[in-house]
Amino acid sequence: MLRQLMTRRWLGWLAAALVVALACTLLGRWQFGRYEDRIATERHLEANYNGEPVDIRQAHPDPAVAPTADQQWRQVRMTGDYLDPDRVLVRNRPLNKNYGFEVLVPFRTTRGEVVFVDRGWVPNGRTAAGPDSVPATPTGRVEVIGWLRSGEPNLERAGVQGQAASINIAQLRQLTGQAGAADGYVLMRSESGPGVPQARPQALPKPDPGGSAWINFSYAFQWWLAAAGVIAFVLLRARREHLDATGRAEPPKPTKQRIWDEEDD
Repeated sequence: MLRQLMTRRWLGWLAAALVVALACTLLGRWQFGRYEDRIATERHLEANYNGEPVDIRQAHPDPAVAPTADQQWRQVRMTGDYLDPDRVLVRNRPLNKNYGFEVLVPFRTTRGEVVFVDRGWVPNGRTAAGPDSVPATPTGRVEVIGWLRSGEPNLERAGVQGQAASINIAQLRQLTGQAGAADGYVLMRSESGPGVPQARPQALPKPDPGGSAWINFSYAFQWWLAAAGVIAFVLLRARREHLDATGRAEPPKPTKQRIWDEEDD
């Protein structure tokens, strides 16, 4: 059988099988890498989502740079005042299969730093051009607790007065005139203070990490199984051909005769 595998024809089949097996192995490694990334993301989210709030400067020491992956979803606390005249509505934001706006308001801390705060979601109005109403922004000194987030890419869509297409920090700075605002924003969880009204935009739900990580693990296993299977298939075919050529193939099993056929004979 080894001499048969060394022939040009079977060497070609083996080479093709090895190429396919290598591709399956690499695809399996890619899916396993996605599995590991999702597991890490899920664990990071669970560890931080309900963690103890810390001062925003402790969680994000350098506001001039975007939060790192380790800083994402840290629960932060800050005290200051909302700059409501510079409020921006971020359009086309989904929630429970409906579309609306997220309400972004610059927040000046007692240290003089400006941080954008996402106060939550409001539905579209009679048309998608804007909401029918937006709950009032708190006035006076407010304590905000929320999650630290990095900005989003600029979708580069046509501008609308007082609106943005995404939570892009550079665009928000331009729309509000807050050129020195921190690179990143806070997704509000709660706010407290004497000027906080009862009504507020609808809170956004806990994020979905993007599906079960075990799906990627199962895909990786299937690719690796396919890699082994394609090699095994070629070897088994070569073995069958070798047995047929040397006359050592197993004879076919005799057909079992039915009892009433025997009685008829």
